Amino acid sequence: MEIPGKVGWPIVGDKSIEFYRDPLKFLEKNMAATKSKIFAARFLNKPTLFVCSSEGVQEVLNDSEQALEMGYEQFMGQMFGHNILFSTNEMAVGFRHSLSQLMTSQCLSEYEETLQRILVKKMSTLNAGSPFCLYQFFKDLFTEVCLTLFLGVEFSENEETAELWKGLTSDHWHGIVSVPVDLKLPGTGTQSTFSKALKAKAKLLELISSQKNKVTCGFPHHMKSIEEFDETAVNQHLLLFTSALVPKVLSSICTSVCIEMGNPDRFQWQEKAKKEPKFLDNLILETQRLHPPLLGGRRMVKKKCVIAGYAVPKGHAVVYMTQPAHRDSAVFDHPDQFLPERWDERPELIDKLFVYGLGPRGCIGYDLSRLIIQKSLTELLSRFTWQICEDQVFTHKHIPVSRPKCNLLVTVTPV
Repeated sequence: MEIPGKVGWPIVGDKSIEFYRDPLKFLEKNMAATKSKIFAARFLNKPTLFVCSSEGVQEVLNDSEQALEMGYEQFMGQMFGHNILFSTNEMAVGFRHSLSQLMTSQCLSEYEETLQRILVKKMSTLNAGSPFCLYQFFKDLFTEVCLTLFLGVEFSENEETAELWKGLTSDHWHGIVSVPVDLKLPGTGTQSTFSKALKAKAKLLELISSQKNKVTCGFPHHMKSIEEFDETAVNQHLLLFTSALVPKVLSSICTSVCIEMGNPDRFQWQEKAKKEPKFLDNLILETQRLHPPLLGGRRMVKKKCVIAGYAVPKGHAVVYMTQPAHRDSAVFDHPDQFLPERWDERPELIDKLFVYGLGPRGCIGYDLSRLIIQKSLTELLSRFTWQICEDQVFTHKHIPVSRPKCNLLVTVTPV
């Protein structure tokens, strides 16, 4: 069966700019034109299969034919080095086995103590009645959580050191989303964003190597004890876990949950979520369905395979799109409506959420992420109610992480 759409000619037929300009509009346009949730286009100058159906995304992530490899190393490998995200499928199995030692229930209980201490401190800084940017608050919170949890960096002990870490992770992140050109202009002292990010990476690895040896407990201590990991593997995985991407994803989810509960016609949800943990779980699930933090992911086809009934040649790329898959009417009733009760009525639908991936390359930190999100929102609900400030235009930007396009302001009131 021929794949709907056209891959076009190299360079001139590439649709990357159109996609990045407005990814959802690009998807809607092509799905309408092809009358299919599966279509072909040229993206990043590669013939690419876009997969937007729930069933198709599930096939890609499960990769039952073992025909796909992660498609990120070309663009981000230089920024992170060798780790579970950029390894081959075979090597990822070994990495997953080793890293699973850090995600046991006993380890999570240990991490929870650190998390709770930071939450209490950060929530106490919120001033009643003073508008603040919700996304920025969560991003600052989760940056501290990640650096303290994964590296033992105590912000309260040395603010100057904490700011250094934050600045370096920010510079490193901007290199990830920039054009990968290591360029310095002679005589000007000016360097490209990518070049600046490479310097930040080198400095971060230097600091990580020093910091992890100071810590005698917690995540970095457990990481050092993994027998299969040499020092390079330890450092490069710690670089991944402390990157700015993790706080941004956590912030995206928590911000979207709070926005849903901050609408005037839904204020009662805050009290209900405070009293009923299961309702809070439903809100988080429905938020991840309707407003996933990441639009999707990419794979490379290493051997000819079949996806959603279409034969895909070796050398093609596959881009799976979480956002439209989560709104697939073949799976979800009233897919464009925010309905937290759907998770009571059909709890099995959790297998159709792809925020953390699925299958052999699913997120190793799923349980830890859930813990951080639940505890953070529970602590916020125990202390405050909130509402969104009036006269704000609320729209989303989706790349690289879904978030409000403007600095969405809220105010809190102590309970």
